[in-house]
Amino acid sequence: MSSFALNAKFDAVICVYHGINHLLRFSDWERFFECAYRHLNDGGVLAFDIFTIDDLKIIASIPETVQQFGENYLRMRVRAGAEAVFDWNIELELQGNGRRELLAEVIRTASFPPEKIWEALSERFVDIRIFETSGAINESGTRIWFACTKPRSTV
Repeated sequence: MSSFALNAKFDAVICVYHGINHLLRFSDWERFFECAYRHLNDGGVLAFDIFTIDDLKIIASIPETVQQFGENYLRMRVRAGAEAVFDWNIELELQGNGRRELLAEVIRTASFPPEKIWEALSERFVDIRIFETSGAINESGTRIWFACTKPRSTV
């Protein structure tokens, strides 16, 4: 995400489902912004959504989540780590044909203050907007979206 180089330009670059949160250092977020900028046509739009630090803290405060599907189980527990990094401990217990298999993975995410993100975007983009929509992790929460435009060339 932070070092792609395609031989193409686009009218839009869209990163959904909090994909950018998988970049753990803010310098990687900035490199993603630069890659998106390089791959946009003049006047093109970059749009992405994030888990905010508050969202991740709420998720980390929830006890282990367990979902059953058939004889199988998905267990998930999010824990706050250093700074604004969160570890998603995910276990998938599969049962069938008299066998039991446990798959486990830790997925890390990070977030940064919206003001810091806006500031980094403003170094490259114009018309930066932050939108809040429903669809967050709790009933009263919001989902944060950023949308910004690559300036049109003046030449």
